[in-house]
Amino acid sequence: MQSIVKMNEELKIRLFYVLSITAIVANTIGFISNAIIYGFTSITIFTLVCAIIMYIAGIMGMYTKNSKLPSVIILVLGNIIEFPVLYLVYGAYYILYMILGIVSTVLFLEEKWQIIGSLFIFFYDGIVIYIKVMYSHLFAGIEINPNLIAILVTYFIAMISIVMMSIILMKHYRLQQDKLSELANQLQEMAHLDPLTHIYNRRYLVEYLNKKKKIENQEFAVALLDIDDFKSINDQYGHIYGDQTLQAFSDSMKKNMDNKGIVTRFCGEEFMLVFDDINHEVIEDTLNKVAEEFALYGKQSKGIELSFSGGVEVFYQEDEIVKLFNRADHKLYYAKHTG
Repeated sequence: MQSIVKMNEELKIRLFYVLSITAIVANTIGFISNAIIYGFTSITIFTLVCAIIMYIAGIMGMYTKNSKLPSVIILVLGNIIEFPVLYLVYGAYYILYMILGIVSTVLFLEEKWQIIGSLFIFFYDGIVIYIKVMYSHLFAGIEINPNLIAILVTYFIAMISIVMMSIILMKHYRLQQDKLSELANQLQEMAHLDPLTHIYNRRYLVEYLNKKKKIENQEFAVALLDIDDFKSINDQYGHIYGDQTLQAFSDSMKKNMDNKGIVTRFCGEEFMLVFDDINHEVIEDTLNKVAEEFALYGKQSKGIELSFSGGVEVFYQEDEIVKLFNRADHKLYYAKHTG
C-alpha cells in the first residue's frame, strides 16, 4: 500500500515537471521571438514577467516536491492572464494558446478539479473572445497586426509545446507502467511466500506442480517433512523459539536444495521439497544434510535434539497431484510411527 501511495506522489511530481518545463520553454521562446520581432515593447516585457513567474513556480515545486500550488500558479497565470492578453493584443492566431491552456488544465489539474477547471476556462475564453469581437474598438490602441514570421512563431510555440508534452508524458507513462509491472510482480511474489519462513507457500506449490505436470515425460520427486514433537517444543520453550525453529529448518532446506528444486511450507510444521531429479542418492544425501544441520541447531540453541520425519514419493506422467500428496502423507505417517 505504501508503494502505491509513493508511486502516486511520484506521478504527480513527474506531471508537474512536464507542465513546468513546457511552460518555461514556451514562454522563453515567446519572449525571445517578441523581442526580436517587435523589440522590447510592453507586451514583450509582459511575456518576460510571465516566464519569470513560471520559472519561480517550477523551481518551488521541484524543490519542495509539493506540486499543487505551483501547478495552480502556472495554469492560472497562463489561462486567466497571459493567453487572453496575447489574444487581445495579437488577435485570432493566439486562440491556439487558449486551446493549449484548456488541454493543459485537463492533463495537469487534480482529477476532482479537471472538469470544473476546464469548463471555467472554456467559458472564460469564450467571454474574452466575445468582448474582443464585439468591442474591438476598445483594443485599437494596443492591437498589433502580426506578420508572417510572428504567426509562424506562434504556430511553432504551440506545436513544440504539444510535442514536448506528448513525448515527456509518454516517457513517464512507460516508466510508470514499468514500476506498476514491477510492483505487481513483487505483490505476486509476496502472495507466493510464507510470511514467517520466507519460503514458498502451499498455493505456489500447487501452481508449480500443475505446471510441471503439463511438461511431457516430466518426472520429479517430493519429500513431505514434519518436525518431530513440534507441539512439545512450543509448549516447553515458547512460540518464539518455535518460530525460530521453523525458520532455522527452512533456512537449512533452502541451502541444501539450491539448484535441486524448491522448498515449500505445506502447513504448520510440515514442509514439502520438490526435487527436479528423481535420483535417490541426491534426495537421501540432501535430507541427511538437513537432518544433521537441524540437529546441530537444536543442540546449539537449547541443548535439545531436533529431528524430523519424512515421506518421499515420485510423480509419474499420468499421476494426479492430490494422489501424490496422499501417498507422501501415508509414507510420512508410517515414518513417524515406526521411527
